[in-house]
Amino acid sequence: MARDIAKQKEQALTNIDFSADADDGLGDLTSQDYAIPYLTLLQKMSPQIDTHDMKAGQIFNTVSEVGYDEITVIPCAYKRNFVEWIPREQGGGLVGVHEIDSPTVAGASRVEGKLLSMNGNQLVETANHFVLAHPVDDEVNTERALIVMTSTQLKKNRRWNSLIAGIKMQTNAGAMYTPARFSHKYKLSSTLEKNEKGSWYGWNIELIGPVDNAHLYATAKDFGHTAFANQQGPLPPEQADDIPQF
Repeated sequence: MARDIAKQKEQALTNIDFSADADDGLGDLTSQDYAIPYLTLLQKMSPQIDTHDMKAGQIFNTVSEVGYDEITVIPCAYKRNFVEWIPREQGGGLVGVHEIDSPTVAGASRVEGKLLSMNGNQLVETANHFVLAHPVDDEVNTERALIVMTSTQLKKNRRWNSLIAGIKMQTNAGAMYTPARFSHKYKLSSTLEKNEKGSWYGWNIELIGPVDNAHLYATAKDFGHTAFANQQGPLPPEQADDIPQF
């Protein structure tokens, strides 16, 4: 009986031409109306390990709530800023996002390894990578996402930016040039890192090669040019202490 019902539903779907109504009802939506997913690394104490039956070290999509062991991304845009947080011992919480040359950052001082604003809140240096992401070998299911790096991962951020800026290509005339940020694909996974204060999972970044799909390249270029349409900038994920702040 159940099999017959499933077959009837499948036959009904084949009789519906969804393409005839493509984008209907979406005309008034802008980038302000969508939640951009964050791609985060699950740590030992991440709640998703229990709530979503995942494992530490997986890459977690905060919107689709899907976990990946590795994922392919095209970096499209980049922004570095400082995020102001109320200290956890005072209740925690987001205060705001500051440009690197803002008066709040200029007036901050470092106390016991932490950068504190004049009102005592913590300023966390934050690297934001706007990317197109898709499962390995599945370019059809590509979506926009944001990868945020802080603390120990700022070294990975600098390495990634150096890798991007270090790529050279040659014109037909033989001239060398540096291609756009969104010209190449990278494979992201995790690696276990540790020091005397503990262990955590950090980013592992590998260059795959040039983007070889014209539509994907155009999509990445468009995202690169529109990523900062929201002048307030991206709101960071919840205040986290899974990755040690040292």
